[in-house]
Amino acid sequence: MAAANAPIVMREALTVFTLDSDGSRCDLQLPSIGINPQFITFTHVTMESDKYICVRETSPQNSVVIVDMNMPMQPLRRPITADSALMNPNSRILALKAQIPGTTQDHLQVFNIEAKTKIKSHQMPEQLMMLIQ
Repeated sequence: MAAANAPIVMREALTVFTLDSDGSRCDLQLPSIGINPQFITFTHVTMESDKYICVRETSPQNSVVIVDMNMPMQPLRRPITADSALMNPNSRILALKAQIPGTTQDHLQVFNIEAKTKIKSHQMPEQLMMLIQ
């Protein structure tokens, strides 16, 4: 780990993730559940709450990995291409943002992971600058 005064590096913050459940302490190393260390960066990982971690992997194939912190050793990997991915902190709802190729427009999609259904899809008339990165 970094010295007390050193800036936090994303690899240090998410390669070893501490979670408390049932009063016990558990260290989760994202690479130990199949997350490639090259994707443990601020542009590939979102953590909206202490419930879910989303990781966008861009090689060898595009996918989104959802780590439910109640079941961290059972990550859910889906073949999805997106610029951003974010889980709802209260339910198994996934929001995705992707730029439409050849345009400056973004496409937003919302999925219910449990029901495996698309809830909503919307094409923005222009690029969305601040959703999630």
